Amino acid sequence: MARIQVAQGDITEFTGDAIVNAANNHLILGSGVAGAIRRRGGPSIQEECDRHGPIRVGEAALTGAGQLPVRKVIHAAVLGDQPATLDTVRSATQAALRLALEHRLYRLAFPLLGTGVGGLGVPQVAEVMLDELEAAPDPLEITLYGYSQADAEAIRQALARRH
Repeated sequence: MARIQVAQGDITEFTGDAIVNAANNHLILGSGVAGAIRRRGGPSIQEECDRHGPIRVGEAALTGAGQLPVRKVIHAAVLGDQPATLDTVRSATQAALRLALEHRLYRLAFPLLGTGVGGLGVPQVAEVMLDELEAAPDPLEITLYGYSQADAEAIRQALARRH
C-alpha cells in the first residue's frame, strides 16, 4: 500500500519525482494548478503538452518539468468539453498512478483533481482519490495537496475516517 500524507499550499514547490496536474483533455495549461505549473515551470511544459494533446478524459500524459523542482509532470485529464465528474477523477487518478509506476516515479504530489475549475466538492473528491491512492502499491509515496487550509483539513478528515 502506498504511503499517503497531506500538505497545504503550492504544489509547484513539491520536491520529489513528479507533480500531477489537474488537466483538461487538450492539455492547455490555463488556470488553477495547471496555470501555476505553467508560470513556475516555464514554456517548455506547454510546448510538450501541445505535442501530446489532446488525450481522452480520464487518461494521463507525461512531460518534462521545465524549471519545477521535480523530474516530470503527469497531466491527468479530469475534464474536457463536459464538466469533471467523480468517475473522471477516479479514472484520471488511476491513469496517473499507472504512468508514474511505468516511469519509476515513486514520490508524487497530487492536487485535489476536479475541485477548482472542475467544480467538484472537496470532501467527495478526497474520498474518491483516497480510494485509488490507498490501493496503489509500494513503493509509492504520495502527498495529497489541499490548496487552502480548509481543503487540507477535509483531506485529513477523510484520511482519518479510514484508519
